[in-house]
Amino acid sequence: MNSLHSLFAHAALQQPTGTITDDRAQAFRPVEGGNELQSGEKLLVEAYAAIWIIIFALVFLSWRRQKQIDRRIDALEAALQRARAGSGQGTT
Repeated sequence: MNSLHSLFAHAALQQPTGTITDDRAQAFRPVEGGNELQSGEKLLVEAYAAIWIIIFALVFLSWRRQKQIDRRIDALEAALQRARAGSGQGTT
């Protein structure tokens, strides 16, 4: 039994430690066929365009929300003025 164990241990030492995926990760192998290459300049321009579109959308949505808040504050101030005028206190 001891010799069988040493035989398996010796066989395990003889096995290469790397796998096929490790070998593939270490070397560049171009893929033939397919049309997956894109220009880096084109990707950079697309990324900047996407970022600017997102920024403009956020600014526009913030501007619209601020306009709604301003209208609400104006309406509340007008209601407060009417309430003060109706009670005879006036504005201070």
